[in-house]
Amino acid sequence: MPELAFVEAPADVQTYDKYFFFHRDNTSFDEAYADIKECDALASGIRYYAGQNNYYGQYGLGGAIGGAIGNAIADAIFGSAERRKIHRANVRNCMSYKEYQRYGISEQLWKAFNFQEGNGRKKDEEREADLLQQAKVAAGPKPQYKVLEP
Repeated sequence: MPELAFVEAPADVQTYDKYFFFHRDNTSFDEAYADIKECDALASGIRYYAGQNNYYGQYGLGGAIGGAIGNAIADAIFGSAERRKIHRANVRNCMSYKEYQRYGISEQLWKAFNFQEGNGRKKDEEREADLLQQAKVAAGPKPQYKVLEP
């Protein structure tokens, strides 16, 4: 079971949109694991491409090539952070739909059982280990912290 106990600082509160965990009362580990894995898979399947337009229809083949290059450059600059943000939001929505409550945690503790992806995907073994830990937390003892908005 990952460590969850910490003394909340004002700086922690400001980062709860990034650093959080889920819990649902009366949930088995198997249920929590299936839910977390499903929500992660759904959130991971969505990709973000900044400002993607149909340049081919407007400017022909040259426009399509230029648009693809421009989109690739924009994605390299802005895409990683935006993909992480979208992934977090989609996991939050999915877990909220499944009636899990969300709790804030410090960045340091969060990193012990979570991962961030941007330009690449975590190795399956690392990803699986973190998802198993998240399921332990989600099905474990009820946290004594304030419940955050979904």
